[in-house]
This record gives sequence, structure tokens and C-alpha cells, in this order.
Amino acid sequence: MNNLTKDELIQKLEQVRIREQRYRTMLDDSSDPIFSFNHEGQYLYVNRQFAAGLNIKKPEDIIGKKIWDFFPKEEADKRFAVVKEVFDSGKAHSLEVCVSNSDGEHYYLTTVKPIMDDLGRVDYVICISKNITQRKLMEEELKRTALYDLLTELPNRALFSDRLKYAIIQARRKAGNLSLIFIDLDKFKPINDNHGHNAGDLLLKVVAKRLQNCIREADTVGRFGGDEFVVLLPTIEKSTDALEVAEKIHQALNRPFKVAGYPVMNISSSIGVAIYPEHGDDETQLAKNADAAMYLAKKRGRDNVVLFCPD
Repeated sequence: MNNLTKDELIQKLEQVRIREQRYRTMLDDSSDPIFSFNHEGQYLYVNRQFAAGLNIKKPEDIIGKKIWDFFPKEEADKRFAVVKEVFDSGKAHSLEVCVSNSDGEHYYLTTVKPIMDDLGRVDYVICISKNITQRKLMEEELKRTALYDLLTELPNRALFSDRLKYAIIQARRKAGNLSLIFIDLDKFKPINDNHGHNAGDLLLKVVAKRLQNCIREADTVGRFGGDEFVVLLPTIEKSTDALEVAEKIHQALNRPFKVAGYPVMNISSSIGVAIYPEHGDDETQLAKNADAAMYLAKKRGRDNVVLFCPD
């Protein structure tokens, strides 16, 4: 560099300036939010995408201000703790963040990278965020489909089993009672045969709503598939409490069903009731006995409620 002529030096500096301007333009126009911090949490640089995420038109209105000026203290502290770790360790870190604006909630995976000075110390950090909102939505959908019945949106067998296990643990700890109620719809097959599966699906959705209207907020209704439903009452005083709920369900399902586009449908239900710990002190035995009571209800002519009774 020392051997360059004045004109060559000017040309080199101009090339550097042009290159820096090009990089700056690339950062400014990036579809990813990009920003940088100093040790005190002040923004040294933000691009247009980052500013837009905060509903701020001009990036320069952010520069010089601190992260706490734009986010609640708890959230800002959480984010800057990662930034501080990068300053302290000199190593890059990543974190997921959620930004709420007028468009709703957006999720980002932010990578925080250290920028060193000539002495090898962290001068500032640069943060590059990737929008992962679609990925998060897909993850939530996968989680939902893994735990909930797609047709009725009730807990499926897996989620219901978890809730039952937890309820048994609580009941055992408190020496309390709970109830498991198995429900099978009578005369459902003719609905599918005579009106088609779409009519059957619509009917199942209405059944699910009626069941939910029969229980408390702390109780759970699940669907195990087909026309099989199950109810968990995690706290009851005595067996008659469970029988009252079962009879309420029985009466609710006996009312005619009006489904748009189809004739009035009539079904009934066979319901089996089991009580913890009297009829089983674990999930498997309790479910087995509730199921046995339900089949006994069918055997007795359907359209009734049966409390499990050991032989």
C-alpha cells in the first residue's frame, strides 16, 4: 500500500467505498431482519426489514436506542442475555424469538455473531434473523394432529391417556376418586349407510359438542375413533356423581340431531362407568372395566347406562 501512487491509492479507496456501499445495500434490502448491538444493548445498525417488523418506517429512528426501548423488559432481558453471552465468550449463539405486530405473531431464528477488533476482542455483534413462522405453524399443526382428533378436535387416545394417568396420580396422592365413562353410539352405522359418511362426520361433530356441554371445565372428553367417545371426571365425591353425568350425556344424545342438508337423525348411546380406585387403580384396569360396563349396556338392549360391577 505504501508503494502506491496517490492516484492508485485514491482508486483503491474508491473501490473499498463502492464495495462497502454494495454490501450495505445488500443488508438494507435483505428480506431477513439484520441488526447489530454494542456492549450496552444499543442498536448500531438495523435494516429496513427489522424496522418494518417493529412497525417503524425509518431504520434511523432505531439506531442509538436500546433494545429495552422496543420490547418489554422481561423479553428484552431474555434476548440481550444471549447477546451478552456472545460478547463474553466470543462465540456465536442462536435463539428463537417471537415478534408481534399488526400482522400477528412472527417467529424468527436469530443468529448472533461476534465481530472482533484488531486486538481479538468482541467489538460488536451482528444479528441475522430467519423467518421461521411457517415452520412453527407446521410444527404446531403436527403437534395438534398428534394429540387431537382431526374431525371433532377432541383429545385423541394419546392425549386422553396422558390426562388419565395424571388424574390417577393426583387422585392417589389425595386419596380421592375419579371416573372413566365409555360411550358408544347406538344406531350410528345406519346413518352412514343411509345418508353417507359426510352425514356421519357432521353428526359426530355435533355429538362432540353435546358431550362437552355435559361436563365441567376440568373434565375431558376424548374420541378414540369411529363412534367411540370417552369422558374423564378427574374429581368426584361418590359414584352417583359420575352416574349423574353419564345420565346427562345419555339424555343429551337421545335428543334428535338436526344436521344441515340432511333429515333429522336419531341415535342413542350405550354408556359404561368405572370408578377409581374401586374398579381399578391404574389406567389399564380402569379402562378395561369401563369398556366392560359399556358392552354390558349394549347387551342389555342398548340405550342405557351401566356402572361396572365386579362378578
